[in-house]
Amino acid sequence: MAAFAEDKDLEEEYEEVPDDKKLAIGTHFLMSSPPGEIEEVLKDLRTLLGTSEHILTDEILEEIFHTYNIQNLQVAIDEDGKTKVVLSPETEIDIKHYLDCKNKTAVSVKHNSRKIIEEELQEEPAVEEGKDEDEFAVPVSTSTSTSTSAAWKARTMESFSSELEALRLAVEKALSRYISSQYGCDTATTSVVIKDNQLKVLISGEKLNLKNYWSGRWNSTFTYVPSSQQLSGTVKLLVHYFEDGNVQMTTEKLAAPVTLDFEDSDDVEAVAATLISELGKAESAIQDSLEVMYLSMGEETFKDMRRILPISKQKMDWSGAQMQLAKGFVTKK
Repeated sequence: MAAFAEDKDLEEEYEEVPDDKKLAIGTHFLMSSPPGEIEEVLKDLRTLLGTSEHILTDEILEEIFHTYNIQNLQVAIDEDGKTKVVLSPETEIDIKHYLDCKNKTAVSVKHNSRKIIEEELQEEPAVEEGKDEDEFAVPVSTSTSTSTSAAWKARTMESFSSELEALRLAVEKALSRYISSQYGCDTATTSVVIKDNQLKVLISGEKLNLKNYWSGRWNSTFTYVPSSQQLSGTVKLLVHYFEDGNVQMTTEKLAAPVTLDFEDSDDVEAVAATLISELGKAESAIQDSLEVMYLSMGEETFKDMRRILPISKQKMDWSGAQMQLAKGFVTKK
């Protein structure tokens, strides 16, 4: 009876976690999901929440997935798998619409599934006689608001009709060749965007092998400023290995700014070739630094994680006498 009373007291002391805290914890788990595993994390969260599953509504999940997608340069794909769009702050028009730079258009995206969805489009109203036609008019979704339409139109004008468009196309071609030689087939998606009179080069590489308990992501974001001819960038990596354990490596490396050297700045092909060459050097340097880290990990990182001495504060004596003593404690049957 006494034990039962103690259990009852413990139950009375238990406090239910409020919904807002449950949501914060669940959001943290989802935002920390390794590559290709956010759906599995969501399944486990729904199980853990039980009767509180109403906390993760479709609207809230769409917001969480939106943040996760643009922070990790996730890729949205259409039904045919032919159109791929990098989701990022640079390509975002609004929470639902993103620039498809390779096709010079904008697409609608559902973040929960990372799918490009179709919307009914209507052409801009016909221009009245006597008024100048807007050469930058683009189709706008009937479901978008006036402000969204304006944003769509403004971003399209900036990205595909600016003075940097010829350079953007040249960089896009050079980048495609670089990806084919360095990343392999279907492991990376790219986007070259014009924003604030700068060229943004995005690389989203992801390789998944969940059946063999590993996944990895490589995201590169480089910025080229034509006025100063300077290129700088950031590379973010995440690798997850979870066979009989749970090991993750997360790192972010800055590519030191470099000033491009070319004879004719009007020769967009030469500028693009130089830009991608320097980008490749920066990525290779980061890859080499990781190789050095892996080689030294056994001697440095893992050594620092171990105890210098056991709890007894005495070094282990691996001599034969000690081994014989240890054998003496084995119970013989």
